[in-house]
Amino acid sequence: MNDKQKNYFLSKVLIEAYAQLGVEFAFVSPGSRNTPLMLALSDQNKIEVYNVVDERSSGYMALGAAKMSFSDFASTNKPALLITTSGTAVSNLFPSITEAYMSSVPMLILTADRPKHLIDTGANQTINQNNIFKGYVSDFIDTSALKDFNQKSISQLAVDSYKKSVYNKGPVHINIPFDLPLHIQDRDKIKKSAYTLSKLNLNKVANKKISLPNFKNFSKPLIVCTDNHSLVPVLLSESYNIPLFMECLGARYWEKHENIISSYEFILKYSSVEPDLILRFGSKPISNTLNEFIDKRKSITYLITEKSFNDDAENTINCDESSFFKEFIKLKSQYDIAWLNSLLTHQNKIEDFLKHFFKKPKHHEGYIVNQLISMLPNDGNINLMIGNSSPIRDLDKFTFNEQKYINRVFANRGASGIDGLISTSIGLSIGYDPYNRYENATRKRNDNRRNILILGDISFFHDVSALINQRHIPTNLTIIILNNNGGHIFDRLEGLKKEKDYSKYWLTPSDLDIKNISEAFQCDYMKISYKNLSKISFESQGIKLVEVLIDSNEHQAINDLLDKEVKKIFV
Repeated sequence: MNDKQKNYFLSKVLIEAYAQLGVEFAFVSPGSRNTPLMLALSDQNKIEVYNVVDERSSGYMALGAAKMSFSDFASTNKPALLITTSGTAVSNLFPSITEAYMSSVPMLILTADRPKHLIDTGANQTINQNNIFKGYVSDFIDTSALKDFNQKSISQLAVDSYKKSVYNKGPVHINIPFDLPLHIQDRDKIKKSAYTLSKLNLNKVANKKISLPNFKNFSKPLIVCTDNHSLVPVLLSESYNIPLFMECLGARYWEKHENIISSYEFILKYSSVEPDLILRFGSKPISNTLNEFIDKRKSITYLITEKSFNDDAENTINCDESSFFKEFIKLKSQYDIAWLNSLLTHQNKIEDFLKHFFKKPKHHEGYIVNQLISMLPNDGNINLMIGNSSPIRDLDKFTFNEQKYINRVFANRGASGIDGLISTSIGLSIGYDPYNRYENATRKRNDNRRNILILGDISFFHDVSALINQRHIPTNLTIIILNNNGGHIFDRLEGLKKEKDYSKYWLTPSDLDIKNISEAFQCDYMKISYKNLSKISFESQGIKLVEVLIDSNEHQAINDLLDKEVKKIFV
């Protein structure tokens, strides 16, 4: 084969192998050097291809689509394919790849490159791409290192990278140097054999026998469940009278469960809670108060996880939730219900107070988020993405366990950045939801599914260019922008607001008109106040922008009052 034939043959074998393995979505940004890969994608029809002008945005869309496929069943965890040309196009992927790695999301990144003899020669659009994402990918492969250039070895590369991405739950980077010429006309003359890949068994391997500590010796256990979607923590709680601190990223908005405690931020702040055992499911909590509480009790805390990652837990039980439950039931009968009831009493008092406090509209971000959740349709067709900074903290602190049948709540909490949130949400709206029976069975999107993003104004402006994609990528997304003109998350840092240059160096007011932005990107738009949130409709074709104006000073005054009133409950 000559160079252009090799370029296309390698690309075709890789793309067809990934399609056969189960890849459903590819996000690409056009370029010259990745032309062989684009040709291979255009010559197949199994993988849906989305052309995104901005590589940074493309990376986050791939992240969103991969997040949507993620479930408790490994067979549904299908990596998204992300393809770029060479140079800074590759560098622009770093934020999304960092988030994918830190939040354990499978992705396959194919970066086109110049051949090695052009590196460090001043050749155009050429940088050193060798393991450029080192430390944030599960594996790096350079195709120039292939010992045998044939269909079998290239297909095996696809299998190995796919397996590592799914099993390790993270991104895998494949760098592909292409020499000129890049385009080839007579592609039908390049033949490959009918090569069937061996079927991958991606279901969980049976766990080795596990041994648990003697949990009979404890009397005041506590379960902390963060971004874990399993119902095992709920089952444990209800079967054994164990109080359950359930974060907003867990199963808080699925069904009503009596033992779920959502107001732990207030409870831990204003009362004494002293468990003698803590069972953790999921990543570190959103709440700083809860994190500090756990950090002071590491010796009595057990993290239940199949694979410990980015965590400093002193005690880890390496197994899945179901295996843990099977072993736990052998050890213990129910715990004394008095411990559970003492915490439920606090929860009920706080919940009653907040419901009464929020009965009349309040110029308060917590009130707004609380009302938005209560307004969501109760039909099982909702997927919610929540922005970092203030929105996710307000969602966690000011909402309760409700029977809302929200399929899942998503957030980019791996690195907790405010970037790429619109792009991630577009990717989520594209992906197939394994928890939606129709989508999981048909591999088609449910037209009734509603995708909602709640974020702050700074996060919105940070990724505003992603809106250009709504003109050629079919999506159904309502974006609710909590606009306090500058991002006032730093108001929450004790003492900082008193700095004489606080407004100058910590706030970033844009003073931009979001309505004008909506017109530029041809999005539907509405502006509302905290008093008429009920006017919001979550039905949308394309992208709809809903701007909610917030006065940060009024918010802070109400928040101070709310805090004082909650404190009185515990006196």
